[in-house]
Amino acid sequence: MKPKLDWESQIREKGLRATKAAVLVLKTLQQIKRPLSHDELLERLNQSSSIDAVTLYRVLDRFTQTSLIERMLGSDRVSRYRYPQGEHHEFFECDSCHQHFQLPRSSPLPILLDQVSRQLKSQASAEFAISFNVQGTCRSCKIIS
Repeated sequence: MKPKLDWESQIREKGLRATKAAVLVLKTLQQIKRPLSHDELLERLNQSSSIDAVTLYRVLDRFTQTSLIERMLGSDRVSRYRYPQGEHHEFFECDSCHQHFQLPRSSPLPILLDQVSRQLKSQASAEFAISFNVQGTCRSCKIIS
């Protein structure tokens, strides 16, 4: 059994207040392995609790500013958020339905991204983010078209 993650400590370590809403957002993003838009996250959160849209925007903004979570801009120009899982987890985005599918770990992409990351760190880059987008049409949308 996995040990319980201490969401409050993770939030406080970033200098943020560990409010009920902040803890719930972080917990949800850690448990869901794919990026979610503000609206998708709001819908999921409101199934178990009540968080308004403005509060969620503020929490997501604070979390991205402190690098607690990552923000990805989709081909539809919608921001999606995810909790970094330690390793690079890159996604395929469907241009039709905008769902995200995790790329296989056997792909050479994580190795290449780790090499780029090490090079940037060795050049004393203080902060950086590596983003790589793979886009196309998923099987479900291909069948429909």
